[in-house]
Amino acid sequence: MKMVIVFDTDDRNGMVNTIKIVDNLAYEYMGRGVQEAHNRTFGKIEFIKMLRIFAQTVKAEVEAEDPERDGQGLRFAKAFYEKVWERKKHGGSYP
Repeated sequence: MKMVIVFDTDDRNGMVNTIKIVDNLAYEYMGRGVQEAHNRTFGKIEFIKMLRIFAQTVKAEVEAEDPERDGQGLRFAKAFYEKVWERKKHGGSYP
């Protein structure tokens, strides 16, 4: 089945409806919605635990590598984010 859907950026309600239609079709034909692929949710407690683990991880890596570094580089945040993002992508929790 092929379908052409118009995404009219001048019609806000039409855009919302188009997204709903595409999501519904994706669920029907792929077994999951398009929006589900981007939804990663977590509660307050899980988020607090993530922050604690992140702080502990940065502290341990800074102490192990070079005590002079402050741990504020993007490398630490990016590595942690990737672990969390992948686990949440598959419906898991972190930690």
